[in-house]
Amino acid sequence: MQDERKSAGEAMSGKYLKSSIDILRLLIVIGILILIVAFVVMDNSQPLFLSSSIAIALLALVNYLALHREGNSEWKTYALLLFFAMVCGTIGDFLMAGIIYITPEPLINGILLFGIGHVFYLMGLRNRSPLLLRKRDSGGTKLIARNLIIWIVCVVIVLAIFYFTVFNSAMLILSIGALGYGILLVTVLAFAITKWASKFSLPLRIALVLGFFLFLFSDWLIAYHEFTDPAFLSGAYVGITYAIGQLLIQLTPFLGSRAS
Repeated sequence: MQDERKSAGEAMSGKYLKSSIDILRLLIVIGILILIVAFVVMDNSQPLFLSSSIAIALLALVNYLALHREGNSEWKTYALLLFFAMVCGTIGDFLMAGIIYITPEPLINGILLFGIGHVFYLMGLRNRSPLLLRKRDSGGTKLIARNLIIWIVCVVIVLAIFYFTVFNSAMLILSIGALGYGILLVTVLAFAITKWASKFSLPLRIALVLGFFLFLFSDWLIAYHEFTDPAFLSGAYVGITYAIGQLLIQLTPFLGSRAS
Protein backbone atom coordinates (compact mmCIF):
# COMPACT_ATOMS: atom_id res chain seq x y z
CA MET A 1 0.00 0.00 0.00
CA GLN A 2 2.80 2.43 0.89
CA ASP A 3 4.62 1.56 -2.34
CA GLU A 4 1.45 2.28 -4.32
CA ARG A 5 1.02 5.64 -2.61
CA LYS A 6 4.67 6.47 -3.21
CA SER A 7 4.48 5.59 -6.90
CA ALA A 8 1.24 7.58 -7.26
CA GLY A 9 2.90 10.58 -5.62
CA GLU A 10 5.92 10.28 -7.88
CA ALA A 11 3.67 10.06 -10.95
CA MET A 12 1.76 13.17 -9.87
CA SER A 13 5.00 15.03 -9.19
CA GLY A 14 6.40 13.97 -12.56
CA LYS A 15 3.25 15.15 -14.31
CA TYR A 16 3.08 18.63 -12.79
CA LEU A 17 6.72 19.30 -11.87
CA LYS A 18 8.65 18.38 -15.00
CA SER A 19 11.10 21.27 -15.19
CA SER A 20 12.59 24.29 -13.44
CA ILE A 21 9.87 26.51 -14.90
CA ASP A 22 7.30 24.30 -13.17
CA ILE A 23 9.10 24.93 -9.89
CA LEU A 24 9.02 28.66 -10.65
CA ARG A 25 5.29 28.44 -11.35
CA LEU A 26 4.73 26.64 -8.05
CA LEU A 27 6.70 29.28 -6.14
CA ILE A 28 4.67 32.07 -7.76
CA VAL A 29 1.42 30.33 -6.80
CA ILE A 30 2.64 29.93 -3.22
CA GLY A 31 3.60 33.61 -3.19
CA ILE A 32 0.15 34.61 -4.45
CA LEU A 33 -1.55 32.53 -1.75
CA ILE A 34 0.68 34.13 0.91
CA LEU A 35 -0.27 37.59 -0.39
CA ILE A 36 -3.97 36.68 -0.27
CA VAL A 37 -3.67 35.44 3.32
CA ALA A 38 -1.71 38.56 4.29
CA PHE A 39 -4.36 40.69 2.59
CA VAL A 40 -7.03 39.11 4.83
CA VAL A 41 -4.96 39.29 8.01
CA MET A 42 -3.98 42.93 7.46
CA ASP A 43 -7.60 43.94 6.85
CA ASN A 44 -7.81 44.85 3.17
CA SER A 45 -4.32 46.20 2.49
CA GLN A 46 -4.29 47.78 -0.97
CA PRO A 47 -0.53 47.27 -1.63
CA LEU A 48 -0.91 43.55 -0.91
CA PHE A 49 -3.91 43.26 -3.21
CA LEU A 50 -2.13 45.06 -6.06
CA SER A 51 0.96 42.92 -5.48
CA SER A 52 -1.15 39.77 -5.82
CA SER A 53 -2.58 41.12 -9.09
CA ILE A 54 0.93 41.71 -10.47
CA ALA A 55 1.98 38.24 -9.32
CA ILE A 56 -0.98 36.62 -11.12
CA ALA A 57 -0.01 38.50 -14.31
CA LEU A 58 3.52 37.13 -13.85
CA LEU A 59 2.05 33.62 -13.50
CA ALA A 60 0.14 34.13 -16.75
CA LEU A 61 3.35 35.17 -18.50
CA VAL A 62 5.21 32.13 -17.15
CA ASN A 63 2.41 29.87 -18.41
CA TYR A 64 2.70 31.29 -21.91
CA LEU A 65 6.52 31.16 -22.00
CA ALA A 66 6.50 27.56 -20.76
CA LEU A 67 4.03 26.45 -23.43
CA HIS A 68 5.92 28.41 -26.09
CA ARG A 69 9.15 26.66 -25.12
CA GLU A 70 7.40 23.28 -25.20
CA GLY A 71 5.99 24.04 -28.64
CA ASN A 72 2.47 23.28 -27.42
CA SER A 73 0.45 25.09 -30.08
CA GLU A 74 -2.88 23.78 -28.76
CA TRP A 75 -2.60 25.64 -25.45
CA LYS A 76 -0.04 28.34 -26.29
CA THR A 77 -2.51 30.71 -27.96
CA TYR A 78 -5.01 30.18 -25.14
CA ALA A 79 -2.33 31.04 -22.57
CA LEU A 80 -1.32 34.16 -24.51
CA LEU A 81 -4.90 35.44 -24.63
CA LEU A 82 -5.29 34.80 -20.90
CA PHE A 83 -2.05 36.72 -20.29
CA PHE A 84 -3.40 39.72 -22.24
CA ALA A 85 -6.64 39.49 -20.24
CA MET A 86 -4.72 39.47 -16.95
CA VAL A 87 -2.59 42.44 -18.00
CA CYS A 88 -5.83 44.34 -18.61
CA GLY A 89 -7.07 43.17 -15.22
CA THR A 90 -3.93 44.34 -13.45
CA ILE A 91 -4.11 47.76 -15.13
CA GLY A 92 -7.81 47.82 -14.20
CA ASP A 93 -6.89 47.14 -10.57
CA PHE A 94 -4.55 50.14 -10.53
CA LEU A 95 -7.25 52.27 -12.18
CA MET A 96 -9.86 51.19 -9.66
CA ALA A 97 -7.43 52.01 -6.86
CA GLY A 98 -7.06 55.54 -8.24
CA ILE A 99 -3.30 55.20 -8.73
CA ILE A 100 -3.52 55.81 -12.49
CA TYR A 101 -6.32 57.43 -14.47
CA ILE A 102 -8.10 57.40 -17.83
CA THR A 103 -11.19 59.30 -16.70
CA PRO A 104 -11.86 60.98 -13.32
CA GLU A 105 -14.26 58.13 -12.42
CA PRO A 106 -12.43 54.97 -11.19
CA LEU A 107 -15.48 52.78 -11.77
CA ILE A 108 -15.68 53.76 -15.46
CA ASN A 109 -11.93 53.16 -15.81
CA GLY A 110 -12.34 49.71 -14.33
CA ILE A 111 -15.27 48.83 -16.58
CA LEU A 112 -13.25 49.86 -19.65
CA LEU A 113 -10.13 47.82 -18.86
CA PHE A 114 -11.89 44.78 -17.45
CA GLY A 115 -14.27 44.85 -20.42
CA ILE A 116 -11.27 44.65 -22.79
CA GLY A 117 -9.87 41.85 -20.64
CA HIS A 118 -13.11 39.87 -20.93
CA VAL A 119 -12.95 40.16 -24.70
CA PHE A 120 -9.57 38.40 -24.52
CA TYR A 121 -11.12 35.76 -22.25
CA LEU A 122 -13.93 35.25 -24.78
CA MET A 123 -11.38 34.83 -27.57
CA GLY A 124 -9.58 32.21 -25.49
CA LEU A 125 -12.79 30.31 -24.71
CA ARG A 126 -14.44 30.68 -28.12
CA ASN A 127 -14.08 27.05 -29.20
CA ARG A 128 -17.32 25.07 -28.67
CA SER A 129 -19.00 28.03 -26.98
CA PRO A 130 -22.38 29.72 -27.46
CA LEU A 131 -22.89 32.11 -30.39
CA LEU A 132 -19.59 31.14 -32.01
CA LEU A 133 -20.21 27.49 -32.88
CA ARG A 134 -20.91 26.57 -36.50
CA LYS A 135 -23.28 23.78 -37.48
CA ARG A 136 -20.52 21.82 -39.17
CA ASP A 137 -18.48 21.73 -35.95
CA SER A 138 -18.44 18.66 -33.72
CA GLY A 139 -21.85 18.17 -32.09
CA GLY A 140 -23.74 20.24 -34.63
CA THR A 141 -27.16 21.72 -33.98
CA LYS A 142 -27.72 20.03 -30.59
CA LEU A 143 -24.51 21.51 -29.23
CA ILE A 144 -25.46 24.97 -30.52
CA ALA A 145 -28.86 24.70 -28.83
CA ARG A 146 -27.33 23.56 -25.54
CA ASN A 147 -24.77 26.35 -25.51
CA LEU A 148 -27.35 29.00 -26.40
CA ILE A 149 -29.64 27.81 -23.61
CA ILE A 150 -26.76 28.07 -21.11
CA TRP A 151 -25.98 31.60 -22.32
CA ILE A 152 -29.63 32.75 -22.23
CA VAL A 153 -30.16 31.36 -18.72
CA CYS A 154 -27.00 33.10 -17.49
CA VAL A 155 -28.05 36.44 -19.03
CA VAL A 156 -31.58 36.19 -17.56
CA ILE A 157 -30.11 35.48 -14.12
CA VAL A 158 -27.72 38.43 -14.29
CA LEU A 159 -30.51 40.73 -15.50
CA ALA A 160 -32.65 39.73 -12.54
CA ILE A 161 -29.77 40.19 -10.09
CA PHE A 162 -28.97 43.57 -11.65
CA TYR A 163 -32.55 44.83 -11.47
CA PHE A 164 -33.22 43.75 -7.88
CA THR A 165 -29.83 44.47 -6.28
CA VAL A 166 -27.82 46.94 -8.38
CA PHE A 167 -29.96 49.21 -10.59
CA ASN A 168 -30.04 52.81 -9.37
CA SER A 169 -32.16 55.29 -11.36
CA ALA A 170 -30.23 58.19 -9.83
CA MET A 171 -27.05 56.84 -11.47
CA LEU A 172 -28.69 55.81 -14.73
CA ILE A 173 -25.72 56.14 -17.11
CA LEU A 174 -23.34 54.30 -14.79
CA SER A 175 -26.03 51.67 -14.18
CA ILE A 176 -26.42 51.06 -17.92
CA GLY A 177 -22.64 50.79 -18.29
CA ALA A 178 -22.50 48.33 -15.41
CA LEU A 179 -25.31 46.28 -16.98
CA GLY A 180 -23.44 46.05 -20.29
CA TYR A 181 -20.30 44.99 -18.48
CA GLY A 182 -22.29 42.46 -16.45
CA ILE A 183 -23.71 40.87 -19.62
CA LEU A 184 -20.20 40.64 -21.05
CA LEU A 185 -18.89 39.04 -17.85
CA VAL A 186 -21.75 36.55 -17.59
CA THR A 187 -21.19 35.65 -21.27
CA VAL A 188 -17.63 34.71 -20.35
CA LEU A 189 -19.00 32.62 -17.47
CA ALA A 190 -21.44 30.92 -19.88
CA PHE A 191 -18.56 30.15 -22.26
CA ALA A 192 -16.71 28.58 -19.32
CA ILE A 193 -19.76 26.53 -18.27
CA THR A 194 -20.08 25.08 -21.77
CA LYS A 195 -16.63 23.54 -21.27
CA TRP A 196 -18.01 21.36 -18.46
CA ALA A 197 -19.42 18.86 -20.96
CA SER A 198 -16.25 18.93 -23.06
CA LYS A 199 -13.46 16.38 -22.86
CA PHE A 200 -11.19 18.43 -20.62
CA SER A 201 -9.72 17.28 -17.32
CA LEU A 202 -11.84 17.68 -14.20
CA PRO A 203 -9.30 20.01 -12.47
CA LEU A 204 -9.36 22.31 -15.50
CA ARG A 205 -13.16 22.41 -15.66
CA ILE A 206 -13.48 23.11 -11.93
CA ALA A 207 -10.83 25.86 -12.05
CA LEU A 208 -12.42 27.47 -15.11
CA VAL A 209 -16.03 27.55 -13.91
CA LEU A 210 -15.24 28.36 -10.27
CA GLY A 211 -12.72 31.01 -11.30
CA PHE A 212 -15.17 32.94 -13.48
CA PHE A 213 -17.97 32.53 -10.93
CA LEU A 214 -15.76 34.10 -8.24
CA PHE A 215 -14.82 36.86 -10.69
CA LEU A 216 -18.52 37.58 -11.30
CA PHE A 217 -19.27 37.52 -7.58
CA SER A 218 -16.46 39.97 -6.77
CA ASP A 219 -17.77 42.40 -9.41
CA TRP A 220 -21.29 42.08 -8.01
CA LEU A 221 -19.94 43.02 -4.57
CA ILE A 222 -18.39 46.17 -6.07
CA ALA A 223 -21.62 47.03 -7.93
CA TYR A 224 -23.76 46.55 -4.82
CA HIS A 225 -21.41 48.78 -2.84
CA GLU A 226 -21.32 51.50 -5.52
CA PHE A 227 -24.98 51.57 -6.59
CA THR A 228 -27.04 50.30 -3.66
CA ASP A 229 -25.35 50.47 -0.27
CA PRO A 230 -22.17 52.55 0.19
CA ALA A 231 -21.91 51.21 3.74
CA PHE A 232 -21.74 47.65 2.46
CA LEU A 233 -18.38 46.26 3.61
CA SER A 234 -17.26 44.56 0.42
CA GLY A 235 -13.56 45.50 0.27
CA ALA A 236 -11.83 42.43 1.70
CA TYR A 237 -14.33 40.05 0.14
CA VAL A 238 -13.85 41.68 -3.27
CA GLY A 239 -10.09 41.22 -3.06
CA ILE A 240 -10.28 37.62 -1.89
CA THR A 241 -12.85 36.42 -4.44
CA TYR A 242 -11.21 38.34 -7.28
CA ALA A 243 -7.66 37.16 -6.57
CA ILE A 244 -8.66 33.51 -6.10
CA GLY A 245 -10.86 33.65 -9.19
CA GLN A 246 -8.10 35.09 -11.37
CA LEU A 247 -5.58 32.60 -9.95
CA LEU A 248 -7.83 29.66 -10.84
CA ILE A 249 -8.44 31.01 -14.34
CA GLN A 250 -4.73 31.54 -14.97
CA LEU A 251 -3.94 28.00 -13.87
CA THR A 252 -6.13 26.51 -16.60
CA PRO A 253 -3.52 26.64 -19.43
CA PHE A 254 -1.16 24.63 -17.22
CA LEU A 255 -3.86 22.17 -16.11
CA GLY A 256 -5.10 21.70 -19.66
CA SER A 257 -1.68 21.20 -21.22
CA ARG A 258 -0.63 18.61 -18.64
CA ALA A 259 -3.82 16.62 -19.06
CA SER A 260 -3.59 16.51 -22.88
